[in-house]
Amino acid sequence: MAVSGTQKTESVSRSHREGIESLNKTIWSVAGGKGGTGKTIISANIGVGMAVLGYKVILIDADLGVPNLHNYLGIKRPQMTIDDFLVKKVASLSDVIIPTPIDNLKFISGGTNLVGIANLQYAKKQKLLRHINRLNADIIVVDLGAGISHNTIDFFNLSSRGIVITNPEPNANQDAYFFLKNAAYRRLKNFTKANKEFKNTFEAYIDSNGNGTFDFQKFYEFLPDYSPVVHRDFNDYMNDFKPRLIMNKIRKFGQKKEAQWFLNLVQKFMNIDMDYIGGLKFDNKIMDSSEKSFPYICRFPGSPNSKNMFEILDTLNSVDMKHHEVRSFKEFRSRLKDYRKNWK
Repeated sequence: MAVSGTQKTESVSRSHREGIESLNKTIWSVAGGKGGTGKTIISANIGVGMAVLGYKVILIDADLGVPNLHNYLGIKRPQMTIDDFLVKKVASLSDVIIPTPIDNLKFISGGTNLVGIANLQYAKKQKLLRHINRLNADIIVVDLGAGISHNTIDFFNLSSRGIVITNPEPNANQDAYFFLKNAAYRRLKNFTKANKEFKNTFEAYIDSNGNGTFDFQKFYEFLPDYSPVVHRDFNDYMNDFKPRLIMNKIRKFGQKKEAQWFLNLVQKFMNIDMDYIGGLKFDNKIMDSSEKSFPYICRFPGSPNSKNMFEILDTLNSVDMKHHEVRSFKEFRSRLKDYRKNWK
């Protein structure tokens, strides 16, 4: 019996979701375009914060070229890294998990010893992605390297609800926009492998351009006229892609508007609906805490940014988790104070 394009799309979309969601875990990949946005600091504090809320969390440093997430957790020299998994010293990625100062927060360090590890071979990358999906945790936070390499994009696309970090600087917003554009295009290309009708439509669009270029906005205008069925199937597939935005290093109130401007830009030119989940103010104490390998929210539990982080975590929880029992910042702050001694 022939399978319709719609049935294929539903199967692909369902299998993509089941690859993550059926394992009863939430994966948040955290990206920031280029360096300097505060992505790794925020990843560390999201992991610490969710663990403090009571979830079983694994933090993964997926910056395979220059990993440094361990520095923000008080771990001076990881005894096991992703290297050990990739060279088959251990059979499973779970074998390289190491403890942190919080009992229910575990850590997987990026590797540094393998030449070319930042450009993983396809088979090794797919194996690593599969093993990340198999990890036993409520939440997996994947801190990504800078840039738009296929490896970084594929790690970001582990989750359809990844987190993009930017700040009010024009260059940071531009980098974040191009990162999202590449992530969306990578998802689109994956769909051409799963849906023959869509592949034919995509190739017809490229041919119609005459110059081999691709423009999301023009492609969405082309789709409904060329094939309403393919247009519907592709929309169903891409509707799963709902990344979130955090605006970091806000120096003044008016800069919060930059977040809405960014969301509008992404929606207009890529037809992607992003959610703004919160902002963090510029604070020298954040970098100071990082230099001391001390998570900011534990070192300054009563600070405005710790409250902002609680609000971000609560927003993430309300969408993806929905069952932590910490109902107020006051209670969260109290728990942070209890854990603060673990870093002294």
